[in-house]
Amino acid sequence: MDRPLVVTDSSDRAPELIREAGELAAAAGAPLRVLTVVSDDEFENDAAVIDSIEDVEGGSYNKTAPEYAESVANSAVSDLLSDLDIETEAIGRAVADEDERADAILSVAEDEACDYIFLIGQRRRPTGKAVFGDTAQRVILNSDQYVVTLTE
Repeated sequence: MDRPLVVTDSSDRAPELIREAGELAAAAGAPLRVLTVVSDDEFENDAAVIDSIEDVEGGSYNKTAPEYAESVANSAVSDLLSDLDIETEAIGRAVADEDERADAILSVAEDEACDYIFLIGQRRRPTGKAVFGDTAQRVILNSDQYVVTLTE
Protein backbone atom coordinates (compact mmCIF):
# COMPACT_ATOMS: atom_id res chain seq x y z
CA MET A 1 0.00 0.00 0.00
CA ASP A 2 1.62 3.21 -1.18
CA ARG A 3 -1.15 5.79 -1.65
CA PRO A 4 -4.55 4.83 -0.19
CA LEU A 5 -7.71 6.86 -0.69
CA VAL A 6 -10.58 6.72 1.78
CA VAL A 7 -13.98 8.05 0.71
CA THR A 8 -16.08 9.64 3.44
CA ASP A 9 -19.84 9.98 3.52
CA SER A 10 -22.53 10.75 6.06
CA SER A 11 -23.18 7.15 7.11
CA ASP A 12 -22.75 5.93 10.67
CA ARG A 13 -19.98 3.57 9.54
CA ALA A 14 -17.79 6.27 7.92
CA PRO A 15 -15.76 7.04 11.09
CA GLU A 16 -14.95 3.34 11.46
CA LEU A 17 -13.79 3.13 7.83
CA ILE A 18 -11.68 6.30 8.10
CA ARG A 19 -10.03 5.06 11.29
CA GLU A 20 -9.26 1.61 9.82
CA ALA A 21 -7.85 3.09 6.62
CA GLY A 22 -5.78 5.53 8.68
CA GLU A 23 -4.34 2.78 10.85
CA LEU A 24 -3.47 0.65 7.81
CA ALA A 25 -1.87 3.62 6.05
CA ALA A 26 0.12 4.53 9.19
CA ALA A 27 1.34 0.93 9.53
CA ALA A 28 2.46 0.98 5.88
CA GLY A 29 4.00 4.45 6.21
CA ALA A 30 1.75 5.66 3.40
CA PRO A 31 0.14 9.09 3.03
CA LEU A 32 -3.65 8.91 3.22
CA ARG A 33 -5.96 10.86 0.93
CA VAL A 34 -9.41 11.54 2.43
CA LEU A 35 -12.09 12.32 -0.14
CA THR A 36 -15.55 13.73 0.41
CA VAL A 37 -17.89 13.93 -2.57
CA VAL A 38 -21.05 16.00 -2.19
CA SER A 39 -23.90 16.36 -4.62
CA ASP A 40 -25.34 19.76 -5.38
CA ASP A 41 -28.50 18.80 -3.44
CA GLU A 42 -26.50 17.76 -0.35
CA PHE A 43 -24.55 21.01 -0.48
CA GLU A 44 -27.67 23.15 -0.83
CA ASN A 45 -29.38 21.36 2.08
CA ASP A 46 -26.33 21.68 4.33
CA ALA A 47 -25.75 25.31 3.31
CA ALA A 48 -29.36 26.14 4.23
CA VAL A 49 -28.86 24.64 7.70
CA ILE A 50 -25.57 26.48 8.17
CA ASP A 51 -27.16 29.74 7.02
CA SER A 52 -29.91 29.37 9.63
CA ILE A 53 -27.29 28.78 12.35
CA GLU A 54 -25.33 31.81 11.19
CA ASP A 55 -28.46 33.95 11.39
CA VAL A 56 -28.62 33.09 15.09
CA GLU A 57 -24.88 33.26 15.84
CA GLY A 58 -23.77 35.83 13.28
CA GLY A 59 -21.01 35.19 10.76
CA SER A 60 -20.74 34.41 7.12
CA TYR A 61 -20.66 31.19 5.08
CA ASN A 62 -19.15 31.71 1.66
CA LYS A 63 -17.88 28.30 0.56
CA THR A 64 -18.37 26.63 -2.77
CA ALA A 65 -19.49 23.00 -2.91
CA PRO A 66 -15.93 21.65 -3.45
CA GLU A 67 -14.59 23.84 -0.62
CA TYR A 68 -17.39 22.61 1.64
CA ALA A 69 -16.61 18.97 0.74
CA GLU A 70 -12.93 19.53 1.50
CA SER A 71 -13.78 21.07 4.88
CA VAL A 72 -15.87 17.97 5.72
CA ALA A 73 -12.88 15.76 4.81
CA ASN A 74 -10.58 17.97 6.92
CA SER A 75 -12.92 17.63 9.90
CA ALA A 76 -12.90 13.85 9.56
CA VAL A 77 -9.10 13.82 9.47
CA SER A 78 -8.67 16.06 12.49
CA ASP A 79 -11.34 14.25 14.52
CA LEU A 80 -10.40 10.66 13.73
CA LEU A 81 -6.72 10.55 12.79
CA SER A 82 -5.08 13.24 14.93
CA ASP A 83 -3.37 10.68 17.19
CA LEU A 84 -1.74 8.79 14.28
CA ASP A 85 1.65 9.65 12.86
CA ILE A 86 0.41 9.92 9.30
CA GLU A 87 0.48 12.37 6.43
CA THR A 88 -3.02 13.20 5.23
CA GLU A 89 -4.58 15.27 2.49
CA ALA A 90 -8.24 16.26 2.45
CA ILE A 91 -9.87 16.41 -0.97
CA GLY A 92 -13.34 17.70 -1.79
CA ARG A 93 -15.34 17.20 -4.96
CA ALA A 94 -18.83 18.28 -5.96
CA VAL A 95 -21.05 16.43 -8.41
CA ALA A 96 -24.32 17.43 -10.05
CA ASP A 97 -26.07 14.22 -9.00
CA GLU A 98 -25.51 10.85 -7.34
CA ASP A 99 -24.82 9.11 -10.65
CA GLU A 100 -21.55 11.06 -10.96
CA ARG A 101 -20.22 10.07 -7.52
CA ALA A 102 -18.38 6.91 -8.70
CA ASP A 103 -16.78 8.78 -11.60
CA ALA A 104 -15.53 11.47 -9.20
CA ILE A 105 -14.01 8.83 -6.90
CA LEU A 106 -12.29 7.06 -9.79
CA SER A 107 -11.01 10.35 -11.18
CA VAL A 108 -9.46 11.38 -7.86
CA ALA A 109 -7.93 7.91 -7.41
CA GLU A 110 -6.31 8.19 -10.81
CA ASP A 111 -5.21 11.84 -10.39
CA GLU A 112 -3.65 11.09 -7.00
CA ALA A 113 -2.07 7.79 -8.20
CA CYS A 114 -3.82 5.89 -5.42
CA ASP A 115 -3.39 2.14 -5.20
CA TYR A 116 -6.20 1.38 -2.72
CA ILE A 117 -9.71 2.81 -2.38
CA PHE A 118 -11.64 2.41 0.87
CA LEU A 119 -15.37 3.15 0.76
CA ILE A 120 -18.76 2.36 2.25
CA GLY A 121 -21.06 0.01 0.34
CA GLN A 122 -24.70 -0.81 0.83
CA ARG A 123 -26.18 -4.27 1.06
CA ARG A 124 -28.70 -4.69 -1.72
CA ARG A 125 -30.49 -7.53 -3.36
CA PRO A 126 -29.18 -8.41 -6.83
CA THR A 127 -32.26 -6.95 -8.52
CA GLY A 128 -31.82 -3.69 -6.62
CA LYS A 129 -28.23 -3.42 -7.82
CA ALA A 130 -29.25 -4.12 -11.40
CA VAL A 131 -32.01 -1.51 -11.37
CA PHE A 132 -30.54 1.23 -9.16
CA GLY A 133 -26.80 0.59 -9.29
CA ASP A 134 -24.52 1.41 -6.41
CA THR A 135 -21.53 3.73 -6.10
CA ALA A 136 -19.36 1.03 -4.51
CA GLN A 137 -20.33 -1.45 -7.22
CA ARG A 138 -19.45 1.03 -9.96
CA VAL A 139 -16.10 1.78 -8.35
CA ILE A 140 -15.30 -1.92 -7.96
CA LEU A 141 -16.21 -2.72 -11.55
CA ASN A 142 -14.37 0.24 -13.10
CA SER A 143 -11.30 0.60 -10.89
CA ASP A 144 -7.73 -0.45 -11.56
CA GLN A 145 -7.00 -0.10 -7.83
CA TYR A 146 -7.70 -2.49 -4.98
CA VAL A 147 -11.09 -1.61 -3.50
CA VAL A 148 -11.94 -2.28 0.13
CA THR A 149 -15.59 -1.86 1.11
CA LEU A 150 -17.28 -1.74 4.47
CA THR A 151 -20.96 -2.62 4.11
CA GLU A 152 -23.69 -1.22 6.26
